[in-house]
Amino acid sequence: MPGGLVAQRLVTGEADLALHQISEILAVPGVTLVGPLPAAIQNYTVYAGGIAARSPDPTAARALLVFLGGPDAAAVLRERGMEPP
Repeated sequence: MPGGLVAQRLVTGEADLALHQISEILAVPGVTLVGPLPAAIQNYTVYAGGIAARSPDPTAARALLVFLGGPDAAAVLRERGMEPP
């Protein structure tokens, strides 16, 4: 379905089943996540961060990347249905 959160279609009654990224399903109040797809057919989206060569504040950028890879951010990522690095 183009645009929006696919799981929202469950709430409106337009769908009986939705397959989407876990983080996108958890973002919709009123739906229940049954679980992930089996590993053999699972797709993962990997996010990467980098610092621009001409960054005006590379120290702050580096600190943000370190924070995002740390334990405090990992707890939030898990809560939102993502797997931390």
